[in-house]
Amino acid sequence: MVSESGALLYGFDSLTFFSWRFKRVIEFSLVSADKPIHITQQTESARVPVVVTTITYPTAVLQLRTFAHLDAAGRRTDIVLWEIQVNQEVDEILTGLHIDLTEQGVIFTGRSVAPARTIYAVPIEKFEPPEFWQAISTYHVEDESVPPPGDLVLVAGPQRLVHTHPTGFRYVGSLSTEPRIVKSGETMRGVLIFPLNYQDSDGLDESWAYRALDEARQFWLEYPLLHRTVQVPDPAVMDMVVALARNILQAREIKDGLPVFQVGPTCYRGLWVVDGHFFLEAAQYLGYEQDALRGIDALLQYVHPDGSIARMPFHTKESAIAIATLIRQTELSGREDRLRELWPVILNAVSYIEGLRAQADALPEDAPSHGLMPPAFGDGGVGGERGEYTTPLWTLFGLKAAAEAAERLGYAEDAARIRQDFETLLSNFRSHVKRHQKLLPDGAPYIPPVYDDSGMHHWIPGYPEAVQRQNELQPQTATWALCHAIWPGEVFAPDDPIVQNLLHLTDLIDDEEGIPANTGWLPYRAVWNYHASFAAHVWLYAGRPDKAVDYLYAFANHAAPTRVWREEQSLKSSHNGQMIGDMPHNWASAEFIRLVRHLLVFERGETLELLPGLPENWIFPGAIVELEGTPTRFGPISLKLEVGEERSFHLRITCNPAWPRRPSAFRLWLPLGSKAYQDGAALSQTNDGWFELPWVASMTLEGMLAKGGA
Repeated sequence: MVSESGALLYGFDSLTFFSWRFKRVIEFSLVSADKPIHITQQTESARVPVVVTTITYPTAVLQLRTFAHLDAAGRRTDIVLWEIQVNQEVDEILTGLHIDLTEQGVIFTGRSVAPARTIYAVPIEKFEPPEFWQAISTYHVEDESVPPPGDLVLVAGPQRLVHTHPTGFRYVGSLSTEPRIVKSGETMRGVLIFPLNYQDSDGLDESWAYRALDEARQFWLEYPLLHRTVQVPDPAVMDMVVALARNILQAREIKDGLPVFQVGPTCYRGLWVVDGHFFLEAAQYLGYEQDALRGIDALLQYVHPDGSIARMPFHTKESAIAIATLIRQTELSGREDRLRELWPVILNAVSYIEGLRAQADALPEDAPSHGLMPPAFGDGGVGGERGEYTTPLWTLFGLKAAAEAAERLGYAEDAARIRQDFETLLSNFRSHVKRHQKLLPDGAPYIPPVYDDSGMHHWIPGYPEAVQRQNELQPQTATWALCHAIWPGEVFAPDDPIVQNLLHLTDLIDDEEGIPANTGWLPYRAVWNYHASFAAHVWLYAGRPDKAVDYLYAFANHAAPTRVWREEQSLKSSHNGQMIGDMPHNWASAEFIRLVRHLLVFERGETLELLPGLPENWIFPGAIVELEGTPTRFGPISLKLEVGEERSFHLRITCNPAWPRRPSAFRLWLPLGSKAYQDGAALSQTNDGWFELPWVASMTLEGMLAKGGA
């Protein structure tokens, strides 16, 4: 990994969830008495993940160009191309590249004290320090015929490296190029090559490094990141989509022969059931259908004898999430046969959920969880096992999806059973919420994150001391599951008071940085970046596409310039460095891709909607919006909107009427007052902007777009 300052980070290790560190850290700086004025970082392009870190000093600029390389023999190498540009107003400076290398138990050195091309990690107990006078008063030349004293760490060129004082005199390895005088406007440059899975340094030099850069660029420029065409007319949003597809693929790993879409490379590296639901959907949208379907097999590795489908036993909602995932993936691929194969697994998971419900019913009547679900781990801002609402909400989502799937498959008995499970839990949930809901200062009701006597500490139930504000549950804490239950779960209708109350709360907390604040693990002056997508989908579902578009852009603006997000971070005004979650965090990548797709093609029950969130700033002469074969539960849909002069438009739509599942309604949204014609015949527009369309293989519409996109 490359840090925001350009350091290389290897070997992530977590002492606790709140103490993250790396076993090897390699930091770069200018040989100078000055501190950096500022640091910027970006990738060469959205497609090419060559990380360019620019560190500006009062006298010069240090630029690091960092990238990964894999050769035909499977050798993995990280490479840093560095350049020092001396400012024009400076006459000259004595400078070079400084490197601090931190790793416990080793000394970083060449074969001797001689200026070295190759640097090794030598265990401390095997290191033999040179004699003082010999080290400083003798001319030394590196003898590369001497056996390496340890594992190869890096190869430098063309400058060799010498030992120097570590920054801050820390007990770490420290090297620099041999300092030289660089005059005004002149440049000094070199390369650092870090072999990762091999020890042979032969042939690794400056020319090899630049060839490797060309190969890495060519690989990413040619790699088919988007297997289906996705085109939007805002180049910044389009670059985000491309970069996020790359981010997801860079983090994907093959485990036991199956692709696993990793949330991130460090603390969240692995399969996470809830994250996986949305990852696999985003993979389908990008055209990675087979990888997504194989993701089902990865999920099935967590099926247990009691019927549960769970990676974390205390995370009891995972079984319901898995049910929804299996159904969603098979419907996007039109694989009813696969759904039938999976049906016994789904039924066993339903039985497991019924067992949880029976446990809750068996609790004393005065127990807070009686009649709902047993205490569980809430996640997303609620820690510990306690009475909380995320578990029943996702369970409602999973049961509803299973009941509807059973009805489509013609499994009448299963459908009736699961439908009854769903309706009973929904009724119990509403009754429970009615008893436990609280009021905001303005009198509006909200569903609290916890309903038992476990207290208000967001991590620790039963916390015995006074809860400090930075650890205190907020009204909006852990509303992630409520968002999901609303959409895509559609457990509650858009006009349901539960939905409207959530939107009221959300609207109150999005002013400072444009997205909802304090919704997750950081309840004090912070944002859970991709919660913006969860909330945006609720706004879109409830008929406020303008808010969904606002959140899309504010969400994007919380990414780093390298187009990656941390899961949660402090508000800028807090001047705090709170952080939670991986970096980069690719559930955020998946959510941005999903939100762009759903602004253009949105599934609402048995209705398919086109362009429900078309942004106004995407309507200009020459603008093109295109999705090619984007999967839906009604089959693949293609659309291409071309905007001409004076807001004229041409829209081509294709679908597959032979797909086994047909929408009950198929409609197109355009700004109110737009004119649309099919084969010369005018189409009528409803008062809220919809045009009803026929479900045919292809159609072409033309017309004029009124002012007022989403």
